[in-house]
Amino acid sequence: MMGLSVGNIVQYVFFAVVGYILVGSPLQRIFLGGRPISAGDDVAFTNSDHLVIPDESLVCPEYGYNVHILNRDPLVVYMPSFVSHQEAKHLVDISEDKFKPSTVWSGSEERLDPSVRVSEKAELERDDIVRCIEERARQFQGWRPYTFIEKLWSQRYRTGGHYVHHFDGPASIVKGGRISSFMVYLEANCTGGGTNFPRLTMPADKKWCEFLDCEDQGYEGITFKPMAGNAVYWENFRYDGSPYDEVWHAGLPVLSGTKVGLNIWSWYQPGYRPSTAADSDEAAQKDQDDMAEL
Repeated sequence: MMGLSVGNIVQYVFFAVVGYILVGSPLQRIFLGGRPISAGDDVAFTNSDHLVIPDESLVCPEYGYNVHILNRDPLVVYMPSFVSHQEAKHLVDISEDKFKPSTVWSGSEERLDPSVRVSEKAELERDDIVRCIEERARQFQGWRPYTFIEKLWSQRYRTGGHYVHHFDGPASIVKGGRISSFMVYLEANCTGGGTNFPRLTMPADKKWCEFLDCEDQGYEGITFKPMAGNAVYWENFRYDGSPYDEVWHAGLPVLSGTKVGLNIWSWYQPGYRPSTAADSDEAAQKDQDDMAEL
């Protein structure tokens, strides 16, 4: 059993209130207009080098996994064995010499802030295994238009590591944002460290206790247990581009041991059409045809 100290409660409440006001406040929806997002909106994402451009020539081995729907609005899905034991080990191995302290982005500056986040992160080199996991995440979402997987990062939480409650996306995705999230557990040799959603309701069926912490740990809502290879997927936004308050979540403190997770974020970028090799070949051929006519 794990209780909460007064200090922990004050800390989590403070950041919850700040994040709710700045990111998730329903009042912001008044200014969003409530209209459906569309490809005609302005393109605001300027770091396109952080997006994975689908490669039609990529060939990945067949891989199957189970799917359990926990919630439909917002959509929250649990997937045992989303990555295999071999894949998880490989991702941890290639992260080992790249880990660096995780930072917090305030909108204007990037900084270290242990009161908010204590972990280490590593950007993964895109070998074939990584690329196939990227594609697996894209396929799971039905190849939705103008949606791109962000390049993958692993996160390592040692004893005391945590990430206070937060949203993954901005206030709206009318001009682009993280439309969905995967939390994949690569290594879970730890106690504590669950992923807590305080605004989701515990399901009635006790079978969920295999994946959820059904003991009273002093946290509201639901907490997914860290289980190596398994993944949680959730939608961050409604059809009109407004955020789901229910996906406010935290990486709870690791009490002992080590947890390694994999973040997979999907960025909705309306109107963005990346250049491809085929586009380049077509342009080159057109230039040759134009030259031939001179």
